[in-house]
Amino acid sequence: MDTVNTNSLKMDFLSSTALSSQTSMEKISMIVDKVKNGDLVVMEGGLSPGEEAELIETTMREIDVENFMGIDIYTLEKDKKSFFGLSKSKTIGITIIGPANVMKAVKKKSNFLSMIANLGDSGASMH
Repeated sequence: MDTVNTNSLKMDFLSSTALSSQTSMEKISMIVDKVKNGDLVVMEGGLSPGEEAELIETTMREIDVENFMGIDIYTLEKDKKSFFGLSKSKTIGITIIGPANVMKAVKKKSNFLSMIANLGDSGASMH
């Protein structure tokens, strides 16, 4: 285990390829474990609506007001363009998942996210 430093934040970046070989439950378990350790998970793409619902349900069962307050999920979408350059549909570009007591969204638009991580007095274990 890494040395604990309350002034730093561990971020894990996961490609869609790395996640494609995992089952839904494996993804959810891995995300919950990382977030409970105080890590931020940045994923290329995102979870299916069913996986996101299961992640939230699993998180609700794991909440411990002393050590784990829950999660926040933020997604940035990108437009898929049709043949004539018109917006056809939106797909998830990246998803950021982290401890609720650490993440604080400052500004969110469909293609922009500015976030502050509250470290030190958050009560979460940091790496």
